[in-house]
Amino acid sequence: MSSKPCPYCAESIPAGAQQCPQCGESLAGPRRGGEGPPAEGGSSKSIVLIVVAVLALGMCGVVGVIAAIAIPNLIQARKHGNEAVAIGSLKVLNSAQALFREGDKDDDKVLDYGDLDELGATGLIDPLLASGLKSGYAFECAPGDEREYTWMAVANPVQPGKTGDRAFATNHTGVIYYVQGGTIDLRRDCEMPPGARPVGR
Repeated sequence: MSSKPCPYCAESIPAGAQQCPQCGESLAGPRRGGEGPPAEGGSSKSIVLIVVAVLALGMCGVVGVIAAIAIPNLIQARKHGNEAVAIGSLKVLNSAQALFREGDKDDDKVLDYGDLDELGATGLIDPLLASGLKSGYAFECAPGDEREYTWMAVANPVQPGKTGDRAFATNHTGVIYYVQGGTIDLRRDCEMPPGARPVGR
């Protein structure tokens, strides 16, 4: 008589046997614990499914860890980038105001300073800066009460804490100042607010 392997312990059992002589499992009914004999190939499929599930869960964990590290760093890098653009734009305004005044770019026969619209119309600053919004910052620029001698420009984050942590300002002196965690108002006397510090200090 031919024999076949037991589906539970893989030992050889005689044909027609109702119980495995090695492991004692019933071959005709359900297995002890309520489970029947495994379907052919079922064991290997189960192992593959378990391995795939474990790998999927592992990948989710890895992606979560990477995201937890990378996202805050990305936000911080974006804020620093926006602040660098704001400082650079105020330097551009310093140069543009000097050219506007000395060249009488508005052709009014008065050597005075201009605002964003005038500086943009004469091509001394780029259209984006002239619009007042650039890289997460809102810009304002205008001559002071003594428009032939004074002017001021400010750059405030559009969303403080999200697009930038610092607000910046400059005036006819050419020095760029900042305040941490606040905003700076455009003043007609062109004076820096109390507590403002020069950039780089």
